[in-house]
Amino acid sequence: MPRIRFETSPRACVLVLAALTCLGACKEEGGGPDDGKPPVAETARKELLSAVGACVQTNARTFQAAAVELESAAVALAASSESGKREAARMAFHRAMDAWQVLEAMQLGPAAPRSLPGGAELRDHIYSWPLVSRCAIEEQIVSRGYESPDFPTMLVTRRGLYAVEYLLFYEGGDTVCPASAPIVSGGTWAALSAEERQSRKYAYAAAAAREVQVRAGQLVDAWDPAKGNFVGTLETAGPDNAVYPSVQLALNSVSDALFYLEREVKDMKLARPLGLRECDAETCPEQLESRFAARSKANLRANLVGFRRVAEGCGEGFVGKGFDDLLEAVGSEPMAAKLRERLVATEAALAAVDEPDLAQALAQDKASVRAFYDALKAVTDVLKTELVTVLDLELPQSLEGDND
Repeated sequence: MPRIRFETSPRACVLVLAALTCLGACKEEGGGPDDGKPPVAETARKELLSAVGACVQTNARTFQAAAVELESAAVALAASSESGKREAARMAFHRAMDAWQVLEAMQLGPAAPRSLPGGAELRDHIYSWPLVSRCAIEEQIVSRGYESPDFPTMLVTRRGLYAVEYLLFYEGGDTVCPASAPIVSGGTWAALSAEERQSRKYAYAAAAAREVQVRAGQLVDAWDPAKGNFVGTLETAGPDNAVYPSVQLALNSVSDALFYLEREVKDMKLARPLGLRECDAETCPEQLESRFAARSKANLRANLVGFRRVAEGCGEGFVGKGFDDLLEAVGSEPMAAKLRERLVATEAALAAVDEPDLAQALAQDKASVRAFYDALKAVTDVLKTELVTVLDLELPQSLEGDND
């Protein structure tokens, strides 16, 4: 008789254990193969998709309202550059960026790249970081490209929230463009008076804020049940759905969005400035996000909120359907509890960074930033190993082979 080989890898063991536990849960709670009801896990998966769709829609509307306020404040500043209007525009920017950074962990469907299901690349049109270029913005100040009717279709490095941030907050008169750049070699940047340069920056900020507001409206419309109805597309994942022909594919899109915490937050926003990767010095504060507005810490706080609204629930205090509920539905209550506990610990670690921004923290208390990084890594380790294994999800292609 031939011998039977059993797969005993950690992934297989976890899957078998989860399946056996789920069978028990289905029998106890209803939804087994004999009672005509859908399995508990299948119901939980669909409930999660519905909850995520509603969550994205709600947060997109919040951002849209903030983007409208930002445009209004920037237009007022361009009309009159008195200090009160400048501060109003800056505060409006902070509110808009707070709302957007929550959405950064919800990049699926219309916000995602076109290479992904339902992707329309709206995210990059609103905020393209880390694909940004201060020099490209300074070239537009000289050429007044922001006045062109083609401005909405120019490269994303010339538009979006990054451009608005630089234009509203940076007060220096220098340029980072190289000596070979036409605005430097031709002397056109140096020829601008301080007053003219400031006037153009505010006019540019108004144009960029207007474009952000338009894109915010497109994002809301794309999810609106009465218009693009992507919320319905996500809810009805299955064989008759052209975007998500299976519930699993839809869940993978939501899971991929959560990996913003691994790639952009852990590896880019933290590891690089901390000197842990792609940095030849003890620290690289020039790698921080939102340096002009000094809000790298605020962005991280909002990123965690966005992640938790999908991972735990979108309601007040993170109640509601989240990935933790799906884990419990397949019998992985300990893992769900571990995820929640580590997220709470991560928020506490960020709160323990006393300085208002990471630039100061890296200089004065690097250990606190490293402690936050370690706490965050404890969350992403669960995300990219245990959670994807138990729920049979696939890692994003950009993470395949990443052992960090």
